[in-house]
Amino acid sequence: MEKNSTKQEGNQYDKIVKENIESIIPALMNSVLGFKVSKAEVIKEKLQQTKEKEADALRIVTDPNGQRFILHLEFQVDDYAKMIYRMIDYWGLLKYKYHLPVRQYVIFIGSGKPKMQSILSEDGNYFEFKMINITEFDYKRFLVSNNPEEIILAVLSNFGEEKPENALNEIIHRLEETTSEQRTFQKYLRQLRVLSKLRKLDLKFDDMIQNIAKYIDAENDYLVINTKKEIVENLLRESGLSVDKIAKMAKVTLDFVKNIQQKLNSEK
Repeated sequence: MEKNSTKQEGNQYDKIVKENIESIIPALMNSVLGFKVSKAEVIKEKLQQTKEKEADALRIVTDPNGQRFILHLEFQVDDYAKMIYRMIDYWGLLKYKYHLPVRQYVIFIGSGKPKMQSILSEDGNYFEFKMINITEFDYKRFLVSNNPEEIILAVLSNFGEEKPENALNEIIHRLEETTSEQRTFQKYLRQLRVLSKLRKLDLKFDDMIQNIAKYIDAENDYLVINTKKEIVENLLRESGLSVDKIAKMAKVTLDFVKNIQQKLNSEK
């Protein structure tokens, strides 16, 4: 049962990454992978084999010297033991189709240090992909950027001795400094919240609301509404408190709590 739950959670995080991937790839290439890029073309078509394969991110990159190569990125939350075979499969398909050098990276954004195999030397063959554990990067390295898409990566990295809520405040402050339009700023706040959840940081959702409350319409913003839903769901599942107490703690109506309770009961 727990294995199925973990798998569903991983699928959810994969979906979130793919929804936000366009905004973080330029920053990844610049700050994490260290590429100097003159041009990057998105590869949209799926790779055909006995079944379709869809990579997390594929780009045809041209460097300042005019050299072209395929950049293949996979984002992993779980420490997948058979990742090496998946990457070999992609390498063969990409090499066959495009006849260009292929650079492959697995960007690990899960908890702990990944143990998955990144080198395979068997049967006279050698294969390797690069593993990037973004949680090992100091979050402050991203805060010095003037690019909001790069700054937002700080939430995926290492806070060190800093309290999560303090680091989050720093990130929000830098996003505010580097974003001129309110609508764009709120978009980054939403992405920040998604990526915070993805990283499973020790950030309480109610603390996050307090940190960003001055930037948003708390009554109507879906970010706040969804966050309150998650707070209530967690309290209903784990606290054993009454619905009245939960409503007061989450600062929502009694009907709000009861509706969520009814939904949870129907899923059992």
